[in-house]
Amino acid sequence: MAGFTLSAFFSKNRLNHHGPMAFRRSASIRTKIFIGIIIPALILICVLYLDYVHLSALGRSADLILSENYRSIKACHQIRKLLEDQHNIILTGIVDHPRSEPLNLETVKDQIVQNLQICQNNVTEPGEQELINKLSATHQRYEKLFASLLRDQDKGEIAGGSFAQLLSLYATLTGDLDAVIVLNERAMEKAEKETRIIARRAQQYSLVLLVAALCFTMIYSYVLSGKISRPLVRLTQSLSTVKEGGGRYPQIPVTTQDEIGSLTEEFNRLFERLQVYDQLTVDKLAAERLKVRQAEEAKARFIADLSHQLKTPMTSLSMSIGILVRKVGEAVTGKYRQLLETAEEDCQRLTALINELVDLARVDAMLKPWPKEVLRVEEIVDSCLKPLRPQAEEKRVELRVDFAPDLPPFAVDSFRFPWVITNLVGNAIRYTEPGGLVTLRAEKRGGRIYFQCSDTGRGIEEKYLPKIFDRFSQFSEREKMGAIGLGLAIGKEIIEQHGGDITVHSEVGKGTTFTFWLPMQSETEHAKSSDR
Repeated sequence: MAGFTLSAFFSKNRLNHHGPMAFRRSASIRTKIFIGIIIPALILICVLYLDYVHLSALGRSADLILSENYRSIKACHQIRKLLEDQHNIILTGIVDHPRSEPLNLETVKDQIVQNLQICQNNVTEPGEQELINKLSATHQRYEKLFASLLRDQDKGEIAGGSFAQLLSLYATLTGDLDAVIVLNERAMEKAEKETRIIARRAQQYSLVLLVAALCFTMIYSYVLSGKISRPLVRLTQSLSTVKEGGGRYPQIPVTTQDEIGSLTEEFNRLFERLQVYDQLTVDKLAAERLKVRQAEEAKARFIADLSHQLKTPMTSLSMSIGILVRKVGEAVTGKYRQLLETAEEDCQRLTALINELVDLARVDAMLKPWPKEVLRVEEIVDSCLKPLRPQAEEKRVELRVDFAPDLPPFAVDSFRFPWVITNLVGNAIRYTEPGGLVTLRAEKRGGRIYFQCSDTGRGIEEKYLPKIFDRFSQFSEREKMGAIGLGLAIGKEIIEQHGGDITVHSEVGKGTTFTFWLPMQSETEHAKSSDR
């Protein structure tokens, strides 16, 4: 056991357990939290990516559809305008109006062909290709007839049948152009509706995914918080049962494989080390306690032997000097008489000291509980005060007893309790000057009997009061009287073993009052009677 310290013990065990200290990271709390964050984040990233892809594709598709339809419509309007310009040339010639600005018919023809090609290249709707083909064929016939009529007009010869046929072709062309325009406009309206539907559907999908991500995050957070908090709560509850110096420590079950599980394992190892250390400490304290008890027993035996050896010769010496003082004291005067009186006082002090030593030898017997008997307070006090009354009369101190009339019998240790009364009243008489008063009172308050021993003596200084019930406590008055300070300590222990308590109040020059109480029955019996 020599040289054993707690720090060295823990250091040794820490080295021995260094291997298992490595945390098991298969499912750490950090990993769980990271998973709980990364999964919703990935879902949100997917939502954003899908929205971007869908909206981009939707935009491109809408742009493509709308631009092709728009180019076809624009080309048709351009063809109609060119045809009107061509047609106006024939009409102005018929009504003999001069031409305002000569047109480059080849350029107009090329522009019409180019616009027809634009329509041909932007076919998007069913039936549109047939209309474009029909327009191209009708335009070719129209151009041939237009060139023929234009030559006849220059010659001044215009056949009515050819002009009527040109009007018919012109009407067919404008009708087909209107049909292509209407077809593309309807396509544009349909594309707009479909675009809105697709956009709304994309919003719904995004909302559903976002709600799913939110629900997943909430559910996962709830489950994760439960998985983290439950082991911590169990660990806290187990730790709350550990009491200092209890000697028994719990083995907390390890239910997780994360940092909390590792912490629980470390607590279990710590409890094992504490249990071993407590056992070593208990063994060491038991050995020290045994040594102290053996030393106390040896001291008690020595004091008992010494006091018994001194008591007989001291009694003889005290009697002899007392006889000398009474018989020879009147015959001698001066210094010799003073020496005899001093010797008598010293014998009295030595006798008191030897009696204290005898009391010290009887401490163990006084503190061992004896069977209790039901006695009346008056009987106990009378038996205690009987040997003290002569002392009070000899010292010319008045001894007064004041008992309440309704004091009932109560259970008390008939061997040890009278010693308390004797000690308190004896001390009061000892420390009270001649002509003083010592009063012993007793009364019943509730389930207790209160005793009060007061005197009009010299009192005790306030600085000595906190230690007055300690063993071997010394102050000037006790030293003068030859006391070693055991009576009050023994009396307090006897009162506390009866379940009571004692207090003291003192003023220098006015006196001292000791107040103590004893229960009329045990605390358990008192509680039961109160319930009844």
